[in-house]
Amino acid sequence: TMYPPRGGVFHPSVLSNACDRAVWLTYHGKMISTKLEPVLNRIFQTGNSLETRVEIWLTKLGILMGREVSVRLDAPPISGRIDFIIRHQTHGISPIELKSINTAGFGRLTRPKPEHELQLQIYLNLGNYAVGTVLYENKNDQKIKSFVIHQDKKRWDDILTRCFRIQTMEKAPNECTGEFWCVCKNIPFETE
Repeated sequence: TMYPPRGGVFHPSVLSNACDRAVWLTYHGKMISTKLEPVLNRIFQTGNSLETRVEIWLTKLGILMGREVSVRLDAPPISGRIDFIIRHQTHGISPIELKSINTAGFGRLTRPKPEHELQLQIYLNLGNYAVGTVLYENKNDQKIKSFVIHQDKKRWDDILTRCFRIQTMEKAPNECTGEFWCVCKNIPFETE
């Protein structure tokens, strides 16, 4: 079973969803548990394996400073975990957001996917880091692409404004503005 994130707090992985309805439902504890299909379970296991391998690489390079590093903000309440913190020779102390992706998606990457860039932007601002990296591994052949992202205060202000707006909405938006896979589609729309 896949359990939704706890309510009462915004999680970077949830905020990376463009759908305000999904973010509202999650923040207000209205998301439901869903059955974890075997294929999805294997995908998660592959992601965990990737994290372990990358931790070994960064340790051998002597640059790993932390893994699953907690960061939080009280108002609005935002809480997340940075995949890795490294000591970068050019950028200093820097977070890494690690993602795996299939060959088709990997080939199209000329910049990070918007949701991954937003997630890293949250970590850059919560941890006050100037620069971070979104690191992708192709699931099919283990090739790597990395993208350096700079802290953007305007983007951060937009994220905070969105959180405050969603936090004060009395009810969930009646429209899904997310992708076809948006988690809010599992929750029935209220009928007025």
